[in-house]
Amino acid sequence: MMYKRKTMKLHSAKKTMKAWVRPGFLFVALLAACQSATPEVVMPTAMAQAGPTRTAGAVETSEPIPTVWPTLGPRDKVTSYRVGEGDTLSEIAAHFGLKPETVLWANTEQLFDNADFLLTGMVLVILPVDGVYHQVGGGDTLNNVAAFFGADAQRIADWEENGIDPQNPVLFAGQWIVVPGGTRFSRWRQMPDIGREASALDAGEFGSGACGANYPGGPVGDGELAWPVKEREVLGERFTDWHPGVDLAVSRGDSVRAVDDGVVTFAGWSNLGYGLMVMVDHGNGDFSLYGGLGEVVATCGRGVAEGDALGTAGLTGYPAGAILHFELRRGGQAVDPMSVLSATE
Repeated sequence: MMYKRKTMKLHSAKKTMKAWVRPGFLFVALLAACQSATPEVVMPTAMAQAGPTRTAGAVETSEPIPTVWPTLGPRDKVTSYRVGEGDTLSEIAAHFGLKPETVLWANTEQLFDNADFLLTGMVLVILPVDGVYHQVGGGDTLNNVAAFFGADAQRIADWEENGIDPQNPVLFAGQWIVVPGGTRFSRWRQMPDIGREASALDAGEFGSGACGANYPGGPVGDGELAWPVKEREVLGERFTDWHPGVDLAVSRGDSVRAVDDGVVTFAGWSNLGYGLMVMVDHGNGDFSLYGGLGEVVATCGRGVAEGDALGTAGLTGYPAGAILHFELRRGGQAVDPMSVLSATE
């Protein structure tokens, strides 16, 4: 069955939350995903994270678009959902009574385990229960699949739609099964903290924004953080374990500014899914990351003061609207920026 949701009330400028995608192959993959009614989802075998590409189709119907979210009862089948304008991953997951991670994991090929890759028109695979959707690989058994995903083998066998014979629980290569309660690590590679004394990174790996040298010394922040943009509103995903930043509302062309004194250690295109981005090492254990920029004006090794312009808000990669993806790392840990920024003027 195919569900569609009501139109959400948007920001005053009707900006939509989207994100940045990698160049080249990602452009083609996402374009195909938006146009296809049968999304493909890459899944690992239980005993290896990498393996042959396997696909799963989600059935879609041409039923009329409802004006409100349909009332959902208990579900036991995998279904699909076409992303509407203004949707966020957390809203979609909440409607279906799922954790956001479940939606991310079931749509790895489209979302790359990153909620900011969500695009209007994508058709998502929606599981009936929290867990993992897995295509059986050669050599997989019920017990090792359960162990790999930290799930209960009996629950997998008892899930009726999996079609497993409880008297002879044999799995067949290519078979898709729901793994209730299963979990796995994120496959999205986040940008590391780039220190001023170790900022000479490989541009082929990290993107053309990588700096070619190290920059010891320079300004040090005081830990009192200013807002990076003039608007103080989250438009999209908030800070969570699976989204280690906030997507701040901006207008295209708005100035994006340093939240504290520091040294620029990355300035330009990121191959890790942030689009045009800047990172600042504040020299006191704090690192700030500004992603999805329309333009970068900061340069590698530049010392910046709080409030200095780093770039402008805009569209990079595949977004249909402007946001600033902002991350704050403190002492090697991601910190919710709103817990700090909300207290500043």
